[in-house]
Amino acid sequence: MAKIVEIVAFLSRPRRKTLIFLLVVIWLAISSLLYHNYYDRSNAYLEGSIYEGQDTKNPVGGGPSRAELEQQKIAKTKETIANNISFQMLQKQSNTKDIRNIEAHSSIYDIIFANHDVNSVLAHLSFEQRCDLYFTNLYTSDTNWYLNPDEHLPLENRDEFKYADYKRKKTGELKEEIAKDKDIEKDDVKEDQEFEDKMKEKYLEFWRKTQRTEQKVVDYVSHLRIFNKCYVTRDNVIESDSTTKFIKKQQSFISALSEASPGANGENILTPFTQSEAERRLNTDSFRTCSQIEGRLYPWLSMQYPTYERWTKEVFYSPPKISKFVKDSVVHEPSNVAAHNGKGKGKKVRSKLTGKKNDCFVSNFKNSLNGKGIVLSIADQHVDDTVRQILLLRALNNKYPIQIVYNGGLSEDSKHRIVEAAREAFSSLPDSFKTVEKYFPSDYLDPKDHGLPKQEVWFVNVANVVPDKYKGKFGGFGNKFLAALFNSFEEYMLVDADTVMVQNPDFFFKLKNYKELGAYFYKDRAAPHFRPLADSTFFKKITPGLIDSVMFDIPSISKKSFDYEFFHGMFYYMESGLVMINRNLHFNSIMMMVQMNFFQTVSGRVYGDKEIFFLAFLTAGEENFYFNDYFAAAIGEETPMDERVDDKNPKTLLSKEICAAHPGHISAEDGKSLVWFNSGFRFCGQAFKVNYEKEFKEGRRYKSFADQKQMETFYKNPATLRHAIVPPFKNKLETLADNVAGEPKEAWHMDTGYCNSYLWCAYDRIGGQTDKGDDSTQKGTFIEFDQKSVDLFSYYGDIWVGKE
Repeated sequence: MAKIVEIVAFLSRPRRKTLIFLLVVIWLAISSLLYHNYYDRSNAYLEGSIYEGQDTKNPVGGGPSRAELEQQKIAKTKETIANNISFQMLQKQSNTKDIRNIEAHSSIYDIIFANHDVNSVLAHLSFEQRCDLYFTNLYTSDTNWYLNPDEHLPLENRDEFKYADYKRKKTGELKEEIAKDKDIEKDDVKEDQEFEDKMKEKYLEFWRKTQRTEQKVVDYVSHLRIFNKCYVTRDNVIESDSTTKFIKKQQSFISALSEASPGANGENILTPFTQSEAERRLNTDSFRTCSQIEGRLYPWLSMQYPTYERWTKEVFYSPPKISKFVKDSVVHEPSNVAAHNGKGKGKKVRSKLTGKKNDCFVSNFKNSLNGKGIVLSIADQHVDDTVRQILLLRALNNKYPIQIVYNGGLSEDSKHRIVEAAREAFSSLPDSFKTVEKYFPSDYLDPKDHGLPKQEVWFVNVANVVPDKYKGKFGGFGNKFLAALFNSFEEYMLVDADTVMVQNPDFFFKLKNYKELGAYFYKDRAAPHFRPLADSTFFKKITPGLIDSVMFDIPSISKKSFDYEFFHGMFYYMESGLVMINRNLHFNSIMMMVQMNFFQTVSGRVYGDKEIFFLAFLTAGEENFYFNDYFAAAIGEETPMDERVDDKNPKTLLSKEICAAHPGHISAEDGKSLVWFNSGFRFCGQAFKVNYEKEFKEGRRYKSFADQKQMETFYKNPATLRHAIVPPFKNKLETLADNVAGEPKEAWHMDTGYCNSYLWCAYDRIGGQTDKGDDSTQKGTFIEFDQKSVDLFSYYGDIWVGKE
């Protein structure tokens, strides 16, 4: 108690108070050490011992083995930390909190702090030494460790984490098991105490297995983000200076605390840092290159660059210098000048574990990225949409280079079609151009052939970047993550083949929040589809905790991010058809993104690649990204009142409706401009799969069509874009607005009778007077595009579908 009084008195001294409060925030992290679980490690074998000698058992006998003694020390870590006087004081003084409400951290921390006093580590070790300490203990815990992409980390009973739900789901299964054991009928099995005990036993085993699996994921992502922070991105001046200041402030603070509370005889109470016996036995001389540790973290990387082939058929075997081929200044002006200028120029990493040169492949690759551009990930089946998108980019007067990333599955014929779309003269423009010609600059058309501007196209073949053993990890959506990683741009716009931009690409690169934060994402429809809250708990669990913050300056995630509707149960949250990323600021998140694709515990909780983008950022400890303010809109034309279906009195309705196949995205900068949408430009993206005879006979919509041929023509023509609706969304508990006014109850509704069951209807308001006399009205936003926009949309649509 006396020591606490001394520290309080110390904190009140004017000359030291400012320093203490600045540093106390970053130091509180020790709370993450409580209630940890140690997990069983992989037994995977890698050749070559890194020990000079190993002694895992007590050579004398008759007592506990060395491993058992180690486990006993780890078990005492909780008590050691809880009684730390500095920890107690800082808990009271700091406003920094781990708001996850989940105790989760790397099990390597448990080993470290079972062998070292917290103050000895934080007060005496530099950032580099902490990095080496972490990975040294990873080696000492398992000499053959590596992050196995093939390790099965199952997602079981996702909806049954509570006992009552688990029991409801498993009752029939357990009855069958008991009936078989007792040779009786399933219906004769009684739900007695014996049954209850067996059910609880099964539930506890499921829960223990789930905890072990989730701890493995926590360890997996912890190893990655710490390695990347230590050895990959720290060579940037900004990050290097930041970590240096972080360590200096932290150690000054701890020193000040020790001066304020000396020992009984006035001695400094800080314990010197001394290596543990296991740490001393690690032969660091055996680490000659970064690849020895990098290969264990990224075994799915061949450590080879992809091939970069220009449209001229010139081939490069490392990222090309784009400035040699594109002279337009917008391609070379960095969004963040300081981060760009500091790339690879920070303090050199001095590590005993990565060799003298610290020649990490991923770090060298990062530093070779340059310029800005547009990236697509495609295979042969996407070529039609890709050709249309390139033609549209020409119409948009795009100046940025385009890289087509493929995983060995793009034919020469497909390449030829893409090059032709990008480079052939395109002077036969649709009649709609006459209406919008005045909106384009005087040099819009090529002075030689009077056609649309030609595009700089490259093909990036990533077939060799992944060893054959792991190629299966990158099928389908996985190829998009390879495109996100292995394109050669420092900053890029990643788009799907069927993405339709209606603003010049420069608009997106100049978005205020993109330039400030380095990443810009768009939201999906706020449709009433929800996930179990256990999903949110898991995703919070794998983000950094306070101990990551204190040891490595990796920020824990704030309330701002955990307040996204995704963490409150929304299933579809992000639309990944167009994402903006500055890799000079977010390279670690891209590396994390690729890895998270391997986990069934992640992929089983999301659809495709969408949410993995922003979840990877959070898992890496990066919150500097911006979500567009608006959820996706329905875009097209307002439904005529006489076609509103399922309504008793259509002429009295206050709500407006748009039914369309395209989710559109409204600019956050002005709240009224359409910037892009997906599913192509045809009214119905499924137009070539539709049973027109069946849909024409539905008869509820499109009543002006005389026959099914008219319907088919309408479906295949460009969508007419005059209006947009961003429907209301309050929260997941109020998605249904019951009313007796005949107004819609839900903001989004899928009409399965049209567009091959892919017609989404949206409403600008839902609800009304209820049968109890209340008002359940919720209002969204109805937008009418100005005539200039409507005319431009018409022109872009004609280009996309190929109308003359």
